Amino acid sequence: MKKVLDELDRRLVGLLTSDGRMSVGDIASCLGVSTPTVRSRIKGLEQTGLLKISGLIDPAKHQDLTTALIGLNIISQGKLPEVLERLEKLENISWAAVVTGRYDIMAEVVFQGEMDELYRITSIDIPKVGNVVKSETFVVMKSNSKWVRLPRGIAGDQRENL
Repeated sequence: MKKVLDELDRRLVGLLTSDGRMSVGDIASCLGVSTPTVRSRIKGLEQTGLLKISGLIDPAKHQDLTTALIGLNIISQGKLPEVLERLEKLENISWAAVVTGRYDIMAEVVFQGEMDELYRITSIDIPKVGNVVKSETFVVMKSNSKWVRLPRGIAGDQRENL
């Protein structure tokens, strides 16, 4: 069930979005509330899965990273949750989601290296998840303010424990 963020939660998340390293004391001052209130709110948002504080990277500023979006059509609509779960386990998938429109699932991949790496992902890794009948790949040529988490394939073992 989705939770509705109240005004204080939205302002708190807004501050963390601008500066994820902002101290709890500074957040409390900006919001005009006590430090324990901010700690409690952050803890509650994290426990409900609404907030995760993490390091992100702008792949457009990293010389060796490329981002692509992949639209996938799936054989059976009933298989969407299973395919989504298998896709999210692939090393270079940054995120994947069931969507409306001409595709059933959209996935973002972030990878290092040349186009042969994207070829490997789209022709070997993704077909292994099964039930994919068609895909279309869109290489991101330029983006502004696009922050992503590094997929396991790039971040290494550090993310496996999270």
